[in-house]
Amino acid sequence: MAYLGTIVRHLETTFHVKVHGQFHTRTEIEGTRFLTQKPETDPDHGDKLLYIACSEAAAPSCHLPNILLTGQDTPPDNPRILYIQEVLDACGVFNAIQEVIFRHYTLKLKQEELFQSLHSDNGIDGMAHVAHTFLGNPVTICDTSFSVIAASPVVKDADNLEEKHGRLYLKDSLFQNMADQNIIRHIYSSTVPYRTTLDDYPYQWVFESIRIHHAVVGYICVRGTVREFTEDDMEFIDVFSKMLSIEMQKDSSYRHPTGLRYEYFLTELLEGHFDRAEYIASHLVQLGRAQMPYYTILLLKFTDPSRKPRQYKGYFEQLLSLLPNCMVVLFHGDLVVLLPSGSGNPFRETGRNRFAAFLQLNHMQAYVSYPYTDIAKSSIYWQQVKELSLFHEKTGLKKDRHFIYYEQYYLEHGFCQYKDTGLLAASVHPVITQMTAYDRTNNTEYARTLRVYLAKNRNALAAAGELHIHKSTFFYRLGKMADLFGIDMNDGLALFSYEYSFRALDYLGMG
Repeated sequence: MAYLGTIVRHLETTFHVKVHGQFHTRTEIEGTRFLTQKPETDPDHGDKLLYIACSEAAAPSCHLPNILLTGQDTPPDNPRILYIQEVLDACGVFNAIQEVIFRHYTLKLKQEELFQSLHSDNGIDGMAHVAHTFLGNPVTICDTSFSVIAASPVVKDADNLEEKHGRLYLKDSLFQNMADQNIIRHIYSSTVPYRTTLDDYPYQWVFESIRIHHAVVGYICVRGTVREFTEDDMEFIDVFSKMLSIEMQKDSSYRHPTGLRYEYFLTELLEGHFDRAEYIASHLVQLGRAQMPYYTILLLKFTDPSRKPRQYKGYFEQLLSLLPNCMVVLFHGDLVVLLPSGSGNPFRETGRNRFAAFLQLNHMQAYVSYPYTDIAKSSIYWQQVKELSLFHEKTGLKKDRHFIYYEQYYLEHGFCQYKDTGLLAASVHPVITQMTAYDRTNNTEYARTLRVYLAKNRNALAAAGELHIHKSTFFYRLGKMADLFGIDMNDGLALFSYEYSFRALDYLGMG
């Protein structure tokens, strides 16, 4: 059985012709017959046969469902009859159609073999081997940390892969290439195979996500190094993805247990049960870890609660590969990461990009604490990001950002401590209160001008550009504000009070 649309495309490609007529691309064809004056019909499969005739004159008057005419100059009376204007060898057309049917039959056999492999518990490696025997091209299966979990044949690609902790990972260059070509976005957003090219590679690649309950847990990568891809390949890869989803649900850790020796230590640390740095340092030595100058707490949340998994071991493995030297634990129902670093910046640029892709693929957000130097205070910084996540959910801020930094919302965190919002409103600087009232009465934009000036880091030229006014107009407004409200642009404390006031008004919904 093959689809009529696939047969038509194959004929057009093989003979460099155009097949005319109306047809449904998903019409199933199981065989081919030559159309004679007394056509023989199969009572069981007659509607699934494709009949070939040299022209309409050579075809009898009958009501067969699928007819293809060759050497037909003018459209047949029945618009549902397919025709090719060129004269073609009938046997050649017959063989070309049979080739498609046989190839599709082989596809179904391989799909059945995948089911058998799944049923026989041959694992991801066994299924990858079945896929490779059908596709001919190399097949690689990766998780969302961009680590290879299976491949057929065994991959030995020093240009694109590197070994860490006994596993193979994509090198930064290939990862960046995929990101630049929007492949990661397609893996995240699409549920069908995606055929594309990559810089510096003369062949095509096909990617498709592997999903469990709509969440991306990995992806298939097939490189077209041996032969070009066909529509049957696309269909097979789609089925392969669904079979892998079932297989991976058998083991949430994807066959790689984590063995977290530090789980008890990190849990106690986050609970605040350790108060002596020396005691913590000795525990780190026992765990084979060195103290670092800086630490950061990451709290990972699923943007859609329905995507929250029952088990997390697979995520532990991926996070440990993405964030070297980190410690991960499930703490109070959330994934929490203790991330050591040599500087106040917890992420290197490439590492941050990989981590952002991981968050995107798994529908997560990372709440990031202030960097701190005393590891004994980890419980305080866990509480910091925990309250940040609660504040973020409460205020309904956008969930399209992968990283939510505490440093961006520290003022708002302070605002939410007010039990009486009237007291918070009273903390707004009187100059800002007076200025906003004046703007409403006189239809001026002094408050907006000052707000933009502060947001642009006190840069007058940048503020004028944002406001779409000439710099002389901007300085005129500053002069008027000094006259009307007595503001002093050289008073740093006052400028901070104004900025604080705008943030408070926004928090109260009065900005």
